[in-house]
Amino acid sequence: MAETQIGRGALARPGLVAAALAFAGLPLYIHAPRFYAEEMAVGLPILGVVLLLARGIDSVQDPVIGWLADRLRAWREIWVIGAVALLGTGIAILFAPPEWGDPLPRLVIGLLAAFTGFSALQIVLYDHGLALANRAGGGHTRVALWREVGGLAGICLASLAPPLLAIAFGVPLAFVGYAVVFTLIATLAVIGMAGRWQASAAPAIGAAGFRRALSTPGVAPLLGFGFLNALPTAVTSTLFLFFVAEILHAEAHAGPTLLLFFAAAAFAAPFWARLAERTGRRQALAVGMTVSILAFAWAYSLGPGDISAFYVIAAASGAALGADMTLTPAMLAARIDGDGGRVFALWTFLQKSALALGAGITLPALALAGFNPSDAVEASGREALSVAYALVPCALKLFAIGALAFISDEKESIREKK
Repeated sequence: MAETQIGRGALARPGLVAAALAFAGLPLYIHAPRFYAEEMAVGLPILGVVLLLARGIDSVQDPVIGWLADRLRAWREIWVIGAVALLGTGIAILFAPPEWGDPLPRLVIGLLAAFTGFSALQIVLYDHGLALANRAGGGHTRVALWREVGGLAGICLASLAPPLLAIAFGVPLAFVGYAVVFTLIATLAVIGMAGRWQASAAPAIGAAGFRRALSTPGVAPLLGFGFLNALPTAVTSTLFLFFVAEILHAEAHAGPTLLLFFAAAAFAAPFWARLAERTGRRQALAVGMTVSILAFAWAYSLGPGDISAFYVIAAASGAALGADMTLTPAMLAARIDGDGGRVFALWTFLQKSALALGAGITLPALALAGFNPSDAVEASGREALSVAYALVPCALKLFAIGALAFISDEKESIREKK
């Protein structure tokens, strides 16, 4: 079938949903570990175990959510509203002021509510993009580009929001205000998408849908690669704020460097899409992954006051992230033949499993190595933090590049109009 052009409005509306989703996701994966370690005085070993269990439960439930998303395609509008409400409630519980209840129950309840809402919204958003491209006869990279750039715009806004909300509402209520802002953005996104949600082909019943999805050539290897490639980001996102505060002694620069990191990813995403048109998505992705390795290898050499170099590293690694966020989902979508909700449920399951392992293993390991953010950090603890933040992701990324070499060429021509 010849590809028809997808209008910008049809691409921009789900991009706004992606922006709302990313705005909600940043505090869950970056701010929550440090918030509970320092503001709530939860020890790193306990924090790591709770994050591992909560994210593990989140990962396991994703296939169930994907199955429900496929079965309840006719109720997608109500599904989206419920997902947004659950996600906003989870953030509010998670980041309420420290004196509002015991930290561990709040952490567990808030994470599970937020993760469930996040998954429910993310799965149908990816499935909508798949259906949109399929009905147009192609253009998976273009759909992914608009969605991921929208997500990166939401992350950039999320990088600025905490300090601005702290000024407006005070530090204790900053993240409660964050939940309110998320609700406003998500409401606008849901209104913009009203009556426009699409779903991929009708699902098979029960586990047969998952088996059929995985039997599609190229799907299972890409899911495995996506898991491996998510591990480095899982480690760095968990440790980012600790690294800036304890290694660089530049906590005031955490927000600006986060903003630069994600802004670079957004600005670089069109470049990776154009490069993919010329070389193929797999080759372009390998270039981006190599840039990431070089950037984090440099980060290991940094110490107190090396903030200028860290800004350069943030820009380079952010640009590399643009390749991961844009090309890998497009590679997966190009191979899917029906059951999109299930496939993207498995995708999010593996991505979140990586995040669970990143926090669940790294934080207790750092505690064993002598790193404790609530005390004066000794030299051994700082060295362990530098290794975990910079060198461990490099090793994991090298392993992922090796796995990428075993991914088969795509069934579509690289010269297909994206």
